[in-house]
Amino acid sequence: MIGIYAHHAGSGHLHRCRAIQAELTELAEPSVIFSSAGGADIHLPMDVGETAASPSVNGTLHWAPTGVPGHTARLSVIAEWINRVQPRAFFVDVSVEVAVFVRLLGIPVATLAMPGVRDDPPHQLGYAQAAAIIAAWPEWVPVPEHLGTHAERLHAVGGISRLLPRAEIPRENRVIVLQGKGGDNWEERHWAQIAERTPHLDWEILGGANRVADPMPKLRGASVVIAAAGQNSIADIAAAGTPAIILPQPRPFAEQEATARTLADAGLALVPENHPALDEWPELIEKARHSTPQWQRWQTQGAAHRAAKILQEIS
Repeated sequence: MIGIYAHHAGSGHLHRCRAIQAELTELAEPSVIFSSAGGADIHLPMDVGETAASPSVNGTLHWAPTGVPGHTARLSVIAEWINRVQPRAFFVDVSVEVAVFVRLLGIPVATLAMPGVRDDPPHQLGYAQAAAIIAAWPEWVPVPEHLGTHAERLHAVGGISRLLPRAEIPRENRVIVLQGKGGDNWEERHWAQIAERTPHLDWEILGGANRVADPMPKLRGASVVIAAAGQNSIADIAAAGTPAIILPQPRPFAEQEATARTLADAGLALVPENHPALDEWPELIEKARHSTPQWQRWQTQGAAHRAAKILQEIS
């Protein structure tokens, strides 16, 4: 039995964990996902409250507040399950506190490497606890400086997407704007203004009220996808093989900027240095439409299986 923790922010953490869980099932390895996000196997109470105090514990952790019953309760749920089930490993995507807590309970931990600058003491503490660190990016990506001392335990498995490959779908003259649940600084009227300047193209926003259970057919059928640089969005676009314009969004530790730089340097997507002006969009979109990105280099095929195998093998 393997325990899995998925952070509740956005939808990417849970989607990634579900993809890995499916591969664990194929390997005849039972697993359970814990999260405060809807749809988890075991729901955890939220760990926020108005009386939260000393959350960073003098800079040693990210979030371990006092005065928040939910924080105590969620760790108690995990501890009770571990004591009863005695899992042989636990995957954490992502939380320094959960990784340290589970390791203190005597269970081998695997954690997820996140892009960006993670040289702060809490992140380094979390990585140090891990028997394996899974990176959801290709093996050719240089090891980030903050993971240098942990490199021998780092496993780059490729982009992990929950979307399944599909037969070839004819590309249409359509632009898809992929809006992740984690949020962005885009407004729908902005895209409407660009659409007015590109009358030969259809536009569709995926996300929010326009969320679909399986976006793969729409991604495969689009001529261009515009998206932020979240790990799951990039993996989904790579799995679809669609030309993309990537607009990294502000995130802690500059994680999206780091991913966007990697994509730009590898020639896998167009990444404007600044948010384009309205009159710059038509040319940018045409450039993307006529590009032939080698998205197979993002190594999405088999990535979740490779991650599951690593979880099976740690001890």
